Amino acid sequence: MINMKIGDWLILVFSLMLIPLSWSMTKHQPGTSSAIEINVSDQQALTYSINKDQKINVAGKLGNSIIEIYDGKVRFSHSPCNGKICILSGWHQRSGDHIVCLPNKISVSLLSQEDRFDGINF
Repeated sequence: MINMKIGDWLILVFSLMLIPLSWSMTKHQPGTSSAIEINVSDQQALTYSINKDQKINVAGKLGNSIIEIYDGKVRFSHSPCNGKICILSGWHQRSGDHIVCLPNKISVSLLSQEDRFDGINF
Protein backbone atom coordinates (compact mmCIF):
# COMPACT_ATOMS: atom_id res chain seq x y z
CA MET A 1 0.00 0.00 0.00
CA ILE A 2 1.15 3.54 -0.70
CA ASN A 3 2.18 5.48 2.37
CA MET A 4 1.25 9.14 1.80
CA LYS A 5 2.46 11.94 4.03
CA ILE A 6 0.66 15.19 4.89
CA GLY A 7 2.51 17.11 2.13
CA ASP A 8 1.40 14.55 -0.45
CA TRP A 9 -2.23 14.98 0.65
CA LEU A 10 -1.97 18.78 0.49
CA ILE A 11 -0.60 18.65 -3.07
CA LEU A 12 -3.34 16.23 -4.10
CA VAL A 13 -6.14 18.37 -2.60
CA PHE A 14 -4.69 21.57 -4.07
CA SER A 15 -4.41 19.96 -7.51
CA LEU A 16 -7.98 18.70 -7.36
CA MET A 17 -9.19 22.19 -6.44
CA LEU A 18 -7.45 23.64 -9.51
CA ILE A 19 -9.39 21.43 -11.95
CA PRO A 20 -12.80 23.16 -11.64
CA LEU A 21 -11.12 26.56 -11.50
CA SER A 22 -9.21 26.01 -14.74
CA TRP A 23 -12.30 24.52 -16.42
CA SER A 24 -14.42 27.54 -15.51
CA MET A 25 -11.75 29.90 -16.87
CA THR A 26 -11.68 28.16 -20.27
CA LYS A 27 -15.48 28.15 -20.55
CA HIS A 28 -15.74 31.96 -20.42
CA GLN A 29 -17.99 33.07 -23.27
CA PRO A 30 -16.55 36.04 -25.14
CA GLY A 31 -18.72 38.77 -26.59
CA THR A 32 -21.05 37.42 -29.19
CA SER A 33 -20.53 38.41 -32.76
CA SER A 34 -22.51 41.31 -34.19
CA ALA A 35 -21.65 40.98 -37.89
CA ILE A 36 -19.92 38.82 -40.46
CA GLU A 37 -17.46 39.84 -43.14
CA ILE A 38 -17.37 37.84 -46.38
CA ASN A 39 -14.20 37.98 -48.46
CA VAL A 40 -14.04 36.61 -52.00
CA SER A 41 -10.52 36.42 -53.53
CA ASP A 42 -9.62 39.94 -54.71
CA GLN A 43 -13.02 41.59 -54.28
CA GLN A 44 -13.98 44.10 -51.62
CA ALA A 45 -15.25 42.53 -48.38
CA LEU A 46 -19.00 42.53 -47.73
CA THR A 47 -20.43 42.97 -44.22
CA TYR A 48 -23.78 41.58 -43.03
CA SER A 49 -25.58 41.71 -39.70
CA ILE A 50 -25.69 38.41 -37.85
CA ASN A 51 -29.00 39.40 -36.24
CA LYS A 52 -31.02 39.11 -39.45
CA ASP A 53 -31.79 35.55 -40.63
CA GLN A 54 -30.85 35.22 -44.30
CA LYS A 55 -29.17 33.13 -46.97
CA ILE A 56 -26.46 34.84 -49.00
CA ASN A 57 -25.37 33.63 -52.45
CA VAL A 58 -21.67 34.28 -52.96
CA ALA A 59 -19.96 33.72 -56.33
CA GLY A 60 -16.53 32.18 -55.87
CA LYS A 61 -13.86 30.73 -58.15
CA LEU A 62 -15.64 27.36 -58.57
CA GLY A 63 -19.23 28.61 -58.45
CA ASN A 64 -21.86 29.80 -56.00
CA SER A 65 -21.66 29.13 -52.28
CA ILE A 66 -24.55 29.74 -49.92
CA ILE A 67 -23.83 31.25 -46.52
CA GLU A 68 -26.68 30.96 -44.05
CA ILE A 69 -27.27 33.23 -41.07
CA TYR A 70 -29.79 31.96 -38.53
CA ASP A 71 -30.40 32.79 -34.87
CA GLY A 72 -27.10 34.65 -34.45
CA LYS A 73 -25.03 31.88 -36.05
CA VAL A 74 -23.46 31.48 -39.47
CA ARG A 75 -22.44 28.53 -41.65
CA PHE A 76 -21.75 27.45 -45.22
CA SER A 77 -24.88 25.55 -46.26
CA HIS A 78 -23.74 24.85 -49.84
CA SER A 79 -20.44 25.02 -51.69
CA PRO A 80 -19.27 23.56 -55.01
CA CYS A 81 -15.92 22.40 -53.59
CA ASN A 82 -15.02 18.70 -53.38
CA GLY A 83 -14.09 18.24 -49.73
CA LYS A 84 -17.01 20.23 -48.23
CA ILE A 85 -14.88 20.98 -45.15
CA CYS A 86 -16.41 24.45 -44.99
CA ILE A 87 -19.88 22.89 -44.70
CA LEU A 88 -18.76 20.22 -42.24
CA SER A 89 -17.36 22.87 -39.87
CA GLY A 90 -20.97 23.62 -38.90
CA TRP A 91 -22.42 26.66 -37.18
CA HIS A 92 -20.18 29.42 -35.81
CA GLN A 93 -21.18 32.23 -33.44
CA ARG A 94 -18.10 33.38 -31.52
CA SER A 95 -16.34 36.57 -32.46
CA GLY A 96 -13.01 35.86 -34.11
CA ASP A 97 -14.16 32.60 -35.72
CA HIS A 98 -13.37 32.09 -39.39
CA ILE A 99 -14.93 29.75 -41.94
CA VAL A 100 -12.97 29.30 -45.14
CA CYS A 101 -13.62 27.50 -48.42
CA LEU A 102 -10.12 27.45 -49.91
CA PRO A 103 -11.01 25.88 -53.29
CA ASN A 104 -13.76 28.46 -53.87
CA LYS A 105 -11.66 31.31 -52.36
CA ILE A 106 -14.37 32.48 -49.95
CA SER A 107 -13.85 33.31 -46.28
CA VAL A 108 -16.29 34.36 -43.56
CA SER A 109 -15.09 36.16 -40.43
CA LEU A 110 -17.26 36.84 -37.39
CA LEU A 111 -16.76 40.38 -36.10
CA SER A 112 -17.38 41.95 -32.70
CA GLN A 113 -16.54 45.05 -30.73
CA GLU A 114 -15.03 42.87 -27.99
CA ASP A 115 -11.92 40.84 -28.80
CA ARG A 116 -11.87 37.22 -27.72
CA PHE A 117 -8.10 37.02 -27.28
CA ASP A 118 -5.62 39.04 -25.33
CA GLY A 119 -1.92 39.70 -25.92
CA ILE A 120 -0.86 36.55 -24.10
CA ASN A 121 -2.31 34.33 -26.81
CA PHE A 122 0.01 35.70 -29.47
